[in-house]
Amino acid sequence: MSIVVGLGVVPSKVHAAVDAAAVNRAIDRGVTYLRSTQNDRGGWDEFQGQSCGLSSLCTLALLNAGVSRDDPAIKNAMTYLRATVAESTYSVALQTLVFCQHGSANDLPRIRNNVTWLTEAQTATGAWSYGGKRQFGGDPSNAQFALLALGAAQDRGVAVEPEVFEQAIDYWELQQNPNGGWSYTGGAPTGSMTCAGIASLIIANGRLGNASSSVKDGSIACCGGDSTKQDPIARGIDWLGKRFSAEVNPGGSADTYYYYLYAIERTGRLSGRRFFGGHDWYREGAERLIRQQDGFQGFWEGGQWERPTVATSFALLFLSKGKRQVVVGQLERDKTDQPEWQPHPDALRQLVRHVERAWGRDLTWQTVQLENAGLIDLLQTPVLVISGKETLALSAEKSELLKDYVDQGGTIVFDASGDSGCGNAANFQNSVANLCAQWYPNAPLERLPTSHPVWNAERNVDLTAMPNGFWVYGVQACCRTAVFYVPQSLTCRWELGDRLFQRGETDDPVRRQIDHSIRIGQNIIAYATGRELKDKLDAQIVLQADAMELTERGTTRIARLDVGAGGEDARRALPNASAIIRKQTQVAISVPADPVRFDEQDLAEVSVLWVHGRRDFVLTAEQRDALRQFVEHGGVILGTAICGDEAFAQAFRREFAAVLGQNSLQSMPSDHPMLTPQYFGYDLRSVTIRRIGRGAGGQQIRRQTSPPILEYAEFDEVVAVVFSPLDISCALESQNSVQCPGYGTEDAAKIVTNVVQMALNQ
Repeated sequence: MSIVVGLGVVPSKVHAAVDAAAVNRAIDRGVTYLRSTQNDRGGWDEFQGQSCGLSSLCTLALLNAGVSRDDPAIKNAMTYLRATVAESTYSVALQTLVFCQHGSANDLPRIRNNVTWLTEAQTATGAWSYGGKRQFGGDPSNAQFALLALGAAQDRGVAVEPEVFEQAIDYWELQQNPNGGWSYTGGAPTGSMTCAGIASLIIANGRLGNASSSVKDGSIACCGGDSTKQDPIARGIDWLGKRFSAEVNPGGSADTYYYYLYAIERTGRLSGRRFFGGHDWYREGAERLIRQQDGFQGFWEGGQWERPTVATSFALLFLSKGKRQVVVGQLERDKTDQPEWQPHPDALRQLVRHVERAWGRDLTWQTVQLENAGLIDLLQTPVLVISGKETLALSAEKSELLKDYVDQGGTIVFDASGDSGCGNAANFQNSVANLCAQWYPNAPLERLPTSHPVWNAERNVDLTAMPNGFWVYGVQACCRTAVFYVPQSLTCRWELGDRLFQRGETDDPVRRQIDHSIRIGQNIIAYATGRELKDKLDAQIVLQADAMELTERGTTRIARLDVGAGGEDARRALPNASAIIRKQTQVAISVPADPVRFDEQDLAEVSVLWVHGRRDFVLTAEQRDALRQFVEHGGVILGTAICGDEAFAQAFRREFAAVLGQNSLQSMPSDHPMLTPQYFGYDLRSVTIRRIGRGAGGQQIRRQTSPPILEYAEFDEVVAVVFSPLDISCALESQNSVQCPGYGTEDAAKIVTNVVQMALNQ
């Protein structure tokens, strides 16, 4: 019996039945097919003239699909590839991609040799041909695979001459059609070649540091370049958006459909685009691939050039790489003014590269268009960066949407782009301050102390490495710092993150500033997510507290009692819990909008009293008497320490010892009836408890499976008080409570449900 359904699973649009589980099944079946076609030598049967191109492609697909490096299929494939001398651009490039993806230090000499081969094979036009005896002026297909390999090699620490990337940029910009697309040999543009052009320019520019940020005379400059020049990448994305299809390669041959899908995945991931022209490229592509997969053997098959091993490899690369989990996103506020909402276009891609390295996982980022976004769309991005220099012009509707995003567990980073030569961002700062005050009037935007996880969640930040006066500000809301504000741009410095993959002096001031800026970004992401990320196709869950008339007969009233201990910090917890209980148990629950008073008449109308907080408190003698009478009349009290606050826990035990006298709180045994379905609730003898600790890698979240840690006290042989020293409130306030020792939303809701059912049935 799962409680998650009752939280409000809301799809952003009506889609066919494709989800993460369906995609994973398709991947598993495709992997099985490739295993079955591997030959005794460890490779796959090659095309004529290709020494190891297809074997490399199949191996790359298996590695990206999650097949372990220790798997016999991978071991055999690597033995074959290491013994094979690649002699054409496709083979050299794909072999290099495999070596980089596999990650063995023993392959670094092979990667260097291949980089040398590709460097020498670049033609005078800046492109690549097939290589060997088939050398000519070059073509965009060979060129894109060469750049993919060179970019991956540089990410592995292998040096690539800057001139190689510079010449490649000249080639791709020269080849672009006036309408923004790219073609193969000068004809009409196609979807696959346009994707090749976009991705190649992103890779080459990123490796050269050709960004809006730069280093001049030993200092970081956040603004520069020709702002009037048309961006070829933006023009290419515009062409693709107008013609996108998940059914065919636009303008291209039917023989290149799966090749095109792999190109779409690469373009969407590198550009941070979840949508092309309003199309969710991954969802639509995954839906079609699942339909097209062979029902018996699990392969995909295309036209003349896409036999089953080729098509299956491209399909697996699309499905596995395209479903990478999103860790951060950029909010597009006004598509007509990109320099305002995205002053540093390559910033998030660079940041995510460093997070991937730190976490040992393939991740991604995305752009979120505010104009068409709903709450579900925003929630697919756990951390949302909002950049700007001018006043934030948000309608009341969009302002409320962003607040809902935060209330539901999202994290916002406001990044001012007015420092280091970019002008004055005072208007942006004032509008951020006003917006935060409007959203959370009782929670000021203030400097975060040096003890805050933003400085040390995963990596320690040395403020002396940052610009003079640098600081991070935040708003404490929904049991956590949910909004961050940075007056001196982090995205400017993230965009220069590629420099950290290159050799350099560790004590270089510019290098240290970039490094510690990226550390702050990593810390914010780690703090906001706890490394717990949703799959791209998972349904998003929204906690919705629906109202019920208090005067309705037959309702059970649960009310919050304010003991002056900071209970407002999780004011949505109880309404959310009551909505879940109503949906899951059909028990009619009502929750007063305001806390009840220590008044005999008010308390007489309440069945369960909710007491929570996050600091010390002291009750008066009259208040203790009121609670004692409430218990004597059959009421049940549920207490919980917000975010596991120890000061509140100690105060609760102390004050209720005074209320109950000799009936003091004691640990609830694992076989207590409240933890079983005896009162028509859930079996709680196995829940997940989350604790926050620190290790060598910074903040660590440890999980254990056991009965919940609860305390209880009886009065007249029935349970009168249940207390959780671990967090329940924040888990019910929003789905993002990873910063708190306690329970996830589902288990927290089950605990509350069982307390209410016990109160009604014991």
